[in-house]
Amino acid sequence: MTKLYKVSSSKKGFLQYYNEYGFNLVELIVTVAILAIIAMIAAPSILSQLANIEAKRIKNQIDNTLTLAKAESYIRRQDLLFCLSNSGGLCHRDSYKKLLLFLDKNHNNNFDVGIDDLLEEQSLNPKYGTLYLRVGNNRHYTKFWGDSGKPRGHFGHIKYCPTSTYNQTMYQISFNQGGFITYKPNESHPTKCGQ
Repeated sequence: MTKLYKVSSSKKGFLQYYNEYGFNLVELIVTVAILAIIAMIAAPSILSQLANIEAKRIKNQIDNTLTLAKAESYIRRQDLLFCLSNSGGLCHRDSYKKLLLFLDKNHNNNFDVGIDDLLEEQSLNPKYGTLYLRVGNNRHYTKFWGDSGKPRGHFGHIKYCPTSTYNQTMYQISFNQGGFITYKPNESHPTKCGQ
């Protein structure tokens, strides 16, 4: 014979509240498993979007700094140098930490704190790609001349290449002797990244 126990009304209210508004362990495990599956499916798409955002941000920073270099050199009537730099401020063709625009007072073609005038500093720090500056005569900088605002003799391009499997963006930003700045996506102008 089964014995029935009487549950007080206060305990009934508590158990009813728990059953209506609480989770049991099985429900919690199922919910976490579903969220994990969704996260695994969405992660590549999210990382691809982040890589695209980074590539566009860097393109805009380069465009803006080159445009500023062209205008400021002509307005000031002074030669300005544009370069990619490491975190220490040293210009290098394959640096990717910063973008510098400066007046090189001591004419050593590098930025020296306390000596040169810094006009623009853009922090790049790409996570999904890397940058390469290619200018004639293997220079590590581009000079915009104060008499014209043009980089004559210092024309070239900056190449953005992916370093992540989630990043498919490749492009060049070219600047010619006339000072024209041109965006060239990989589809129309192969960048030869990885070669």
